[in-house]
Parts: sequence; C-alpha cells; structure tokens
Amino acid sequence: MSSHRTEHIVLGDALHLQFHQTQKQMKDNNQVNNDDDDRQNHVMSYSRKRNQSQVTSSQTVVGFVFFAHTFTYDLSNIPDSLLLEIISRLPLKSIFTFKCVCKHWQTLISQPSFSRFYFSRMLTASLPFRILYRYIYVSKFKEVVDRFRPEIYNSSKFSVLFLSSFEEQQQSDQFKVLGVSNGLILCCLLGPLIYYVCDPVTRQWVALPRARDKSPNTHPIFFGEGLVSKVNEDNVLTSYTVVRVELLISRVTYLSLETFSSETGKWVDYKLPCANPIALMKRGAGPITFNGALHWFVYDHGMVAFDPHKDPKSCRLIQFPDDRQVENENKHDGLYRLCDACQGKLRFFEVARDSCSFYCFSMWEMKDYEKGEWCSAFKVTRSDLSSSDPELNSWLVKAAFFPLSFHPFNLDIVYMRCVDLACVVSYSIQNKRLDVVSRPIGVVNDLTWRVVVPFVIPRWPTPVPIPPVPKKAGRSKAAHRRRFRSHTQY
Repeated sequence: MSSHRTEHIVLGDALHLQFHQTQKQMKDNNQVNNDDDDRQNHVMSYSRKRNQSQVTSSQTVVGFVFFAHTFTYDLSNIPDSLLLEIISRLPLKSIFTFKCVCKHWQTLISQPSFSRFYFSRMLTASLPFRILYRYIYVSKFKEVVDRFRPEIYNSSKFSVLFLSSFEEQQQSDQFKVLGVSNGLILCCLLGPLIYYVCDPVTRQWVALPRARDKSPNTHPIFFGEGLVSKVNEDNVLTSYTVVRVELLISRVTYLSLETFSSETGKWVDYKLPCANPIALMKRGAGPITFNGALHWFVYDHGMVAFDPHKDPKSCRLIQFPDDRQVENENKHDGLYRLCDACQGKLRFFEVARDSCSFYCFSMWEMKDYEKGEWCSAFKVTRSDLSSSDPELNSWLVKAAFFPLSFHPFNLDIVYMRCVDLACVVSYSIQNKRLDVVSRPIGVVNDLTWRVVVPFVIPRWPTPVPIPPVPKKAGRSKAAHRRRFRSHTQY
C-alpha cells in the first residue's frame, strides 16, 4: 500500500474518531437537544482511493464545517499545521501508532514543537494513574513490561493495580517495582540482582550494568533504590539517575551509597558524613523524591536526604514533626504513617493505631524545607468521619486503616487500606468522608505504603536515554554496544 493511500485511510480514521469523540463530549455536556436527534445522526465516510477521501456531515470537526453534502479533499493540499491540529486531538496511543504511517507523519509527530503543543493542551487534563503493587512474580522481564501496557490506563478513575496473583507468588523468580520518575519505572530482578529502567507506554527498557565489587573480600548489601530523572523545556526526558544505599547493621555517622547515571553509564560510590549516627529503616519502602532529592527513612531522626545532582555531594538529616506519635512509630516501624510529596508539597500523614485514640487522622506539611520546619494541617476524630457506603460507615468507629498514598493531583484525597473490609478507601480532607474506591482481588495482607507506589502516565512519552558503555581492556567499543543493545527493546 502506498504512503499516500495509507495517509488517506488513517486520516479518515482520525477524523472518524475525532468526530465521535466530539459528538460524545457534546452529549455528555447536555449540548444536544432531543429534538435534534435526527439531525445529529451524522454519517462520516472515507474512500480508500489513492487521491481522495469523502466526508459527509453537518458537524463542525476540528475547524472544518461539513455541510449536508459530500465533497472530496486532496490530502496533499492540507497544510501541516491543520494536520497537526487533527492529530493532537487524538488519544496518545493513536498518535504513536500514526507515526508508522509514513516518514512525513513520523517527522511531524517527532518534532519537539509538536510535543510542546500537545503538552500545552494536556496541562489542564486529568492524567490517569495507578497505584502499583511493588512485587511482581513472573519468569521473564518482558512479562513485566507487558503488564504495564497502555491499555490498562483506559480509565481516569482510581484503582489499585495488582501485578501478581497468588499462584504467581509461589514461583521462585521475583521482580520488584522500586520507584517511578517522569513516566519511567525502576524494576529489579532478585537472584541474580539486575536493574531495569522501562517506559511502559513506549515499552522501551534498558538493563543497567552491574556495579563492580569494591574489593574481593567485601560483599555489601544494598537496598532502598530510588530513581530521579530530568526533562528539558520541551518535556523530553534527558537523563536519569539510580541511587541505592548500603545496608549497615549498626548505627553509623555516614551514609554509604552508589549512584548510576545514564549520562556516564557508570556506578559511583560515596560515603557521606552525617551530623548524627543514623540507622536506616530496613522495612521502609524506597526513598521518596522531593525537590530533586531522595529521602530515606531513619530511626529517631526522620529522614536522611541526598541530592544526586548537587555538588559537592552531601547528605542532611530532616526531623519529622515533634508532636507525632513517636512511640507508635518506633514500635511498628512507621506502618501507620505516610510521608511523601504531593503537588509540590511535602506531607506527613498519620493514622492512630488504636480506635480509642482521641485523634484518628493527623497531617503536617513542610513549612520550610531548608530549616526542616513542619506545621500542623489538621487533626480529626472518629466522630468527625462519615461514609456513603453503609458497610464502611458501620465500621468507622473501630476500623483499622493503613495509609497508602496521596492522590497525585488532588491535595484533598488520601488513599488508605481498610483492614477490616479488605478494601481501599479514599479520605477527603475537606469533607472528612471516606469512600470505597477499590476492592482488590487476591492477597492483601501486606498492602501498605511500603509495597505500593503511585505511577502517573506521562503527558508525552519520550525515548528512554541510553547510557554510554564504558570501555574495557580487551574488548572493543562496538562489542560493548552490541551487548548493551541486546538488553534494549524498542
């Protein structure tokens, strides 16, 4: 099939899809009168001829006014600006599919100006997101990427996405979701330890090289892996950095970590001094990201922060709010608290463990990050709570909750697991109301903030940066490039 003919077919599909989307939106907004039902039954058709397509409609579609008669148009006469206007109104998955139509379309869609234009149109749109289960039990990494396919994000509603079933949890091979950043997901394979960085939309992934041992006699254990990425002014992903910390048994006055940069393709180790002795929480989840820095939870002090892009390299301690439930936090390793960033704010959310506690939910916000100062946002009692769900409402007096995640775009919503009903609920800070948003299938006994991570689909996916391959004695650069590309899927 020639490229011109393909363009005609695909453009007809694009107009057809855009027409139905526009019509559905108008109906949803109550802009279509019942008296005009006959008039609204438009017909849109296109012929698979080489030089023309046919459209019949009386509806305005992306700048065209189609009267109630058939006319033809020549695709070669349509300016690129109008073609981009049409394509930019289509779903992201369709746009990336249309890049395969011909070289001209690929060039138009791939240019930075189009991504900026599309990005600007999406600034006010509500992006889909999911809370991912950190553990994935599969035999091959490709199966992990398959589970992140774009089709699973076809709903704007919140839901918990469980990537493993009870049967799969009996398998020996285990993948783990470690962190997310700007649409990238950091995963690892346990035994042997291999790190992967993937984009679930474009389905690209790279396997990171293994770090060399510091000495033949030492075998440090690393955990608490985190991912930080950068984008430029065109919203194009330029680089990413993976950081992991060393697990030490006793309290020490330093933070031992390793970093991998996609710009250098190398692992670099650091031993950074701390003002006070620290002990990292072994059961804590991966680090949280705020202000471009990674934060790991430590006993007694709160968090230790490290900015991989700041020179000279250093770390700092940040205290948690003083009036939190310190005893409860130490006894249960922070199981009943959630500290994370949301819409540019660093928050600390706490759930009372006992139903007899006067306050059940409390939250603080970071007032001054450089000084480490917190301010109280709210405290609520159980008598303040309500729910439209009859079953949940009957349990509010005594139900146990585990905090899971903040809503990525809505400062009013906090997601929690209701232990007694084995479901996920949303808590509205403003209305003090809880609603059931998801009833997970499978084992949920360990569902806490430690094993879930929120993932937001990027507005405009970009290629995963490929790290350079460092030269090694006895092997050519071309050989290393071939070895690296064997781990890269496009």
